[in-house]
Amino acid sequence: MNTRRFFYNIFTNLFFVFTLVISCSSGGEEPDGGGGPVDPPSEIIPTNLSVNITIEGSSSENPNGDGSGLVKFSASATNAVSYSYRFGTGDSKTSTGAVEFTYTDIGTKTYNVKVIAYSSTNNFISVDKAVTVYVKPASEQTLLELLAGSSEKTWKINAAQDAHFSNGSVDKNYPTWWEAYSFSKSDSGFYDDEHTFNVNGTYTHKTNNTVFGKGVYLNSDFGTNSSTNSDGDIENYPLDNYETTFSAKKEDGLDKLEFNDKGFIGFYTGTHSYTIECSDENNIFIRTVDDQDRAWYLWLTSKTVSETPSKDQFTNLIWSDEFDYTGAIDPDKWTHEVREQWYNNEVQSTTNLLENSKVEDGKLKITAIKKANGDYTSARIRTYKKLDFTYGRIDVKAKMPSKTNGVWPAIWLLGSNYESIDWPACGEMDIQEYAHTNNFNVQSTVHQPDGYAGQGDSNVTYDYSDIDEQFHLYSLVWTKEALTFYVDDKPHHIVGNSCALPFNWDFYLILNFAMGGDMGGDIDSGFTSDSMEIDYVKVYQ
Repeated sequence: MNTRRFFYNIFTNLFFVFTLVISCSSGGEEPDGGGGPVDPPSEIIPTNLSVNITIEGSSSENPNGDGSGLVKFSASATNAVSYSYRFGTGDSKTSTGAVEFTYTDIGTKTYNVKVIAYSSTNNFISVDKAVTVYVKPASEQTLLELLAGSSEKTWKINAAQDAHFSNGSVDKNYPTWWEAYSFSKSDSGFYDDEHTFNVNGTYTHKTNNTVFGKGVYLNSDFGTNSSTNSDGDIENYPLDNYETTFSAKKEDGLDKLEFNDKGFIGFYTGTHSYTIECSDENNIFIRTVDDQDRAWYLWLTSKTVSETPSKDQFTNLIWSDEFDYTGAIDPDKWTHEVREQWYNNEVQSTTNLLENSKVEDGKLKITAIKKANGDYTSARIRTYKKLDFTYGRIDVKAKMPSKTNGVWPAIWLLGSNYESIDWPACGEMDIQEYAHTNNFNVQSTVHQPDGYAGQGDSNVTYDYSDIDEQFHLYSLVWTKEALTFYVDDKPHHIVGNSCALPFNWDFYLILNFAMGGDMGGDIDSGFTSDSMEIDYVKVYQ
């Protein structure tokens, strides 16, 4: 979906500006001025939440900090006993007061931070703030500490994550062609490899006697003539454990890792030089380019590799709407976007009227209507500033409208910072779009700075012909490594994530029903009204 359809005014270059939104759970009545109730209220609501943010080394010359990425947070609120800090990276901390957090993405980036104050009765209020932090490129010593720790450190391929192994065009620094699903290369001989870096500059590759890579390079460089598969790869190529040396350095603005004597990591492509694209204490995303101008990527972890695949790692339900009520949408969870006109040549106006969006019979119905004057109305609802989150699993059980030319319902997410950095820089993740241009099938698409309208990373699955007759479960599993789209728990599209992409900050959910436009096309003359029905929406982390 082209996100330009919902912008009238674009706000640019928010520079070290904080946005404040306060929300609270339902609570009891405040005591009156006459001494209050005899018994204490059943619910205690925090009030007067204030948050102080200090960026280490911030000054008038360097408002975004000294490059260390260290930020100090403190909060106070009346009747609060604890605070939850969500840093806009998927990380969080709980404290009774102040906390510190170090951002690691290189460059100047803005993060949407949420601070939640809880009372003793677990009622809460929250504050959203945007913080812009500069992180300077790592020095050679810092790179060495990342790789080897204080003495030595061992890394493995993070096989539990989708896109742990991927490739793409050499002119991009994120995967564009192919991504591996969780554990999909279990029989190839490289998941059990251990890559150990020592501060003295030595590197030990424990192969467990087999490795995986391109046959032309393995046979040429290591001397054992093994046959290749249809992709030109050799699985379980025999190679003993070996030791060599490495160097980590900053060059041309890049963090580089280089090996001597044919050293390599993971999948062998004939190269011995890598760039570190993303990193934190326990995770590294590395890139290498072979002599065919193909970029190869691996996610490494220093932690124990999970035995649980990506799609099953998010089990904590943090938000849901099961529409077990009647009438208007829940205002604590959703808001309407009411507008007369949208982009993408759409023709509907959106309203907050019950005829266009209402809950009945345990379902949310978003309905497009052709009015007597020939105009079209519909609805568009979102969780903006109600639910903004980073990473997780999103499940939406829904039934599409009839296969009628002109309808264009969608289930999608948009970067919560869209007002400050514009589309598509803010990022967009379309879980399901349904229109005649995809023959009324399931289409999932990702938009990012290189992916404008018609240029997103998209896939259509033709495995479900009854989505206008039956409810199906549409899901997105979103991690720092990948965005994976599912129908009825079956994956059909995977997009590799990277620090270069905008899918590492808060997003919010949107449900809407457009008419006409670039995907909907010419509207059938017999159209009068139809609905997209939603059984439930659930978000897990």
